[in-house]
Amino acid sequence: MNTIARKCSILSLLLLISTLLFAADGAGLVVRSSLFGPEALPSSPSLKSLSLQSYSDQLGLESAQGEESAESRVLRAISNAAYPVTPGDTFRLVYLDGLKTITVDLQVDEKGSVTIPGLGTIQCSGLTFSQVKQEILTMVQTYHSYSNPLLILTGTGAFSVSVVGEVGATRVVPVWGLSRLSSVVYGATAYASTRAISIQGSDGSTHTYDLYLALRKGVLDQDPLLKSGDIITIPRSAKTVVLAGNVYSPGTYQLKAGEGLKELVSYYGGGVLSQADVQKIRVQRYNVKNGGWEMQYVDLFSGKEEGLQHLDQVIVDTVAPSVRTVTIEGAVAASEVYDSLSSTALVGTSSGRIFYQFYPGESVRQMLQTISARLMTVSDLDGTYLLRDQKKIPLKAQQILYAQDPNADLVLENGDTFIIPFTQRFVSVSGAVVRSGVFAYVPDKGANYYLALAGGLSDDASVPTSVKVYGPNGEKLDSGGVIPPESTIRIAKNTFIKDIAPTVAVIGLVSSILGIVAVVISAIVDSKSL
Repeated sequence: MNTIARKCSILSLLLLISTLLFAADGAGLVVRSSLFGPEALPSSPSLKSLSLQSYSDQLGLESAQGEESAESRVLRAISNAAYPVTPGDTFRLVYLDGLKTITVDLQVDEKGSVTIPGLGTIQCSGLTFSQVKQEILTMVQTYHSYSNPLLILTGTGAFSVSVVGEVGATRVVPVWGLSRLSSVVYGATAYASTRAISIQGSDGSTHTYDLYLALRKGVLDQDPLLKSGDIITIPRSAKTVVLAGNVYSPGTYQLKAGEGLKELVSYYGGGVLSQADVQKIRVQRYNVKNGGWEMQYVDLFSGKEEGLQHLDQVIVDTVAPSVRTVTIEGAVAASEVYDSLSSTALVGTSSGRIFYQFYPGESVRQMLQTISARLMTVSDLDGTYLLRDQKKIPLKAQQILYAQDPNADLVLENGDTFIIPFTQRFVSVSGAVVRSGVFAYVPDKGANYYLALAGGLSDDASVPTSVKVYGPNGEKLDSGGVIPPESTIRIAKNTFIKDIAPTVAVIGLVSSILGIVAVVISAIVDSKSL
């Protein structure tokens, strides 16, 4: 029983070790190309962008301003040919009666009439100031020829309109002749309609107006001038939808009957931006039954008419970019924090791996510049090479970084693997020396220096001494010259005794066998002779 438990423990330990080795082998640091710029946060809209905009924001109305001065109103009325004469307007009439100058101040009464003393009354309702002026001047000239009459607007009247419906409270708003419908809707709630506002006139007639068309699309006749006695009714919106994400004009919109997702995105939202994911548009809908939000994804170009409901939230997300990477292995720092002067960096460290996410069209030089801080003192830049499509492409990384090289502008491809070997700053000494081993490289030193570090020649060194030096790639070097790093020094041994011993042993063995055979044959012969 103990044997089985012991075997299970050993098996579990081996499995754990193999798992750790596999994880370590697959580990690596992910580095993003600097050409991408600052890494963007996830494109989930904020809670604020998904909230209903206020009524004023839906229409793009500026905040209500202070009351306009009387002088400013008069100047605006005079400069506007469409100014309608309203109760309370005051005029000054000047004309000649013979040699006498007559000056009369006139005012429009509550019925919209103005009376000229000694001449008559003119009904001004529905007329502009230009039209009333023409009628008054004509009347004066009819009774006083050559009177050269002049009519001046000296003051504008004021009247009130009522605002009811989906508002904070029913209000009676003071206005004047150039006040439009959009100037009295500030008290409406976020749920009030911008598309079907009715105005009931003093004569009992009712007209419906679309302020969205007026203020957002420029259909100005949908924002009419107000008249005395108007009652403005703002109903609740039938279908209000929030649009957020990658569109030109995100916001809160009120759709008309028959309008759906396509109209919301293209007409109201102004279309999608370049990185919009039009095949996975999120539609979030509140479920009244379970009290939670439900989400579905809709393809804008599926050909199906996607209807929307009141208070839906539509989010156009960003297309997730396909990540293209190359792998950089070898003498690179793959830890999150790397100190190029640390002991591990200077003496030696394990091979690192970097998964580099590159920008489309990025070159080898741009990649090396991005990871240059992760190159180590033991990185063999001139020995760097690229593995692409099972081909080995040599790269002189140092020249690419700091000079000119034909491979500097080589464009990265998905799946490329860059190998940066280690520059071993050591010299190996082996053979007939006292202490064979690897010794730290010292510039401008010859073979004798490293032989001294190895304790000198051993007793089994060949005579005369044979010193052979091989370079990093196995090429034979001059033993009397300067020893470069990664070289190997080999001292030949006197192997005569060692080499002759096997031959002597074989000869002895053969002699012994032949002796035994001779004895056996001799015994057989002797037995036959007997």
